[in-house]
Amino acid sequence: MGKSFSIENPEALTEALRGLDGIASEPVLRQAAVAGARVYFEEMKVRVPVGIRSYERKGTKIYPGFLRDHLLIAYDKEQSVEGRIASYIVTWSKDAFYGRFVEAGTSKMAAQPFLRPSFDAKRTAAAEAVDAVLLKKISELTGG
Repeated sequence: MGKSFSIENPEALTEALRGLDGIASEPVLRQAAVAGARVYFEEMKVRVPVGIRSYERKGTKIYPGFLRDHLLIAYDKEQSVEGRIASYIVTWSKDAFYGRFVEAGTSKMAAQPFLRPSFDAKRTAAAEAVDAVLLKKISELTGG
């Protein structure tokens, strides 16, 4: 025969369950995902190679540090599932499209990877940043 139980404070249980809904909400998921992406972003800014000369390409001046200054965090709609998974990527702007050539190399230029090494170096720190946001929200919504 199964065990029986009773709920002494059903209102508190209901409130706690509603609080869990808030924790799994899209805004909280996005905040947590962005926190993890920021960890990678900061590491990539440190690791990205910086050129030694300026040049002009189609009217745009490319200066040393241009790629670093054009790194950005972007919401990845294709990998995200509304209300369940918020996915962000660290990438570069259209003006710094050549970042892929820096990362992977070309037939005339050796690769200077910075994306993968950043990911490998900060994987744990990024996960901890995501956890910290979620734990903070759990604490806020459940009253400690």
